[in-house]
Amino acid sequence: MASSKQLILENARRLFSENGFKGTTIAQIAKTSNVTDAAIYRHYRSKQQIFDGIINDFFDDFSGLMDSIHERQKTGYCLIQTLILDLDAFLDERVVELKVIMNTYTVMPSAREVMERIYALLGQTLERCLEKGMRDETVRDDLDVPATASLIAVMLIGMSRRQLYWPETPNLAQEAVTFCQRSIRSR
Repeated sequence: MASSKQLILENARRLFSENGFKGTTIAQIAKTSNVTDAAIYRHYRSKQQIFDGIINDFFDDFSGLMDSIHERQKTGYCLIQTLILDLDAFLDERVVELKVIMNTYTVMPSAREVMERIYALLGQTLERCLEKGMRDETVRDDLDVPATASLIAVMLIGMSRRQLYWPETPNLAQEAVTFCQRSIRSR
């Protein structure tokens, strides 16, 4: 059985996802969690602290995913495939948190900061994959690494946004792998 703190976070995620930050109240979180407002304040100082906890937990897990990618593949070329497919699976499992961030990053400074950190870490991870591939000669050595990494990162975030807001559209993760690998493959 989930603790009241876990239940509060779970319900807050869902409410923030559905109603946004401003459209969600402590009273709503308390009611859906079957606790009192006072019980929430025993765990959290404010609605902002709950929100920040949710988005920071998401980033921490995202960061762990990026770290794990390098441990599982031998070539930079294969790392691109691992990164794209693992990121796609991760985001599929974390749709609610992703929606919370995507729905609020234009109006909430803490969500904007997390979104910027996601882009930066994804870009750095892609750069490391491309550089590894150049060293092991599986990736073309004439690429502008920062620009290519940035372009792939934007494509991947755009694909995740498409899946998030238009879930009936086909998942293009495998096509993205094929496109990226064809574009970066060493000749």
